[in-house]
Amino acid sequence: MPQQFPAIRLVALDLDGTLLNREGHVTPRTRAALQAAVDKGVYIVPATGRPLASLPPEVAQLPGIRYVITCNGAAVWDLGADPVGAVYSRYSNAKEHRTSTPVCLLHSLMPVETARAAFDLFMEYPGGMGVFWNGYSVKDQASVDFAAARWARLHSTEARQPNDGRFLVVRDLGEWMSRHAHEVEKQCLFFAEQDQVPQALARFRAMPGVEVVQGSPENIEVTAAGVDKGEALLTLADRLGIPRAQTLAVGDSENDRAMLEKAGVAAVMANGMPQIKALADLVTTADCNHDGVAEVFETLGL
Repeated sequence: MPQQFPAIRLVALDLDGTLLNREGHVTPRTRAALQAAVDKGVYIVPATGRPLASLPPEVAQLPGIRYVITCNGAAVWDLGADPVGAVYSRYSNAKEHRTSTPVCLLHSLMPVETARAAFDLFMEYPGGMGVFWNGYSVKDQASVDFAAARWARLHSTEARQPNDGRFLVVRDLGEWMSRHAHEVEKQCLFFAEQDQVPQALARFRAMPGVEVVQGSPENIEVTAAGVDKGEALLTLADRLGIPRAQTLAVGDSENDRAMLEKAGVAAVMANGMPQIKALADLVTTADCNHDGVAEVFETLGL
């Protein structure tokens, strides 16, 4: 007998490796599936490790996008009637765009001393560092250059973020942190030497007051303890009057674990990590390059 699922009213979608294909786009079939769900009154909520500034405008333009979970759950935004303008409000060159003002519904910042300790530990390792602050992605030029080189090497959607204003580039990231450590949503490092990741991961997991996840084998992402996509999803669902049983999370990697565990229904992409597939109520036969998200929506009748 086919598995029965409840009527879904809210869908939280990871971006990289899930909604976006390997070229960083949403395919026509997936776009049509999203539109069909929105037409039935389903909320479509991007749920990403990225800050608001790094939400691709293509995603902000999707049917029905109003709410977005960013920074692995550290912030939940209401983008209002102009989602693209809300994203552009966090660009360093915002004055060159039509912007609107997003409303932050949930903001879970790192405690100041925890943020400083995590930053100091990250600085022991070479790589591309990002600090996420009030929807902005703050980097120094070396980290911007590292991201560009990583894109050229890997062609991953996580790396495919052009320096078109979505990064706030500062001369000295350490000096910037000395003034803004009390306002940090998340910190993230893509390691130049992947063999250093296991040791660094163990050190971060031993640090009090932090939540530690990986979006890929070569990175470490840190937020305040207790902050994750799952808690953000449940908070938003409660605000919208939607029971947990009627929520769906779709993802592929470790930074999706919490929302897959806490949503009413969990779907994992064919390209997902094996340990993440083990959490799923539904695993797609298609990967992110072949409309896996559309397959989920069609299977559930959304």
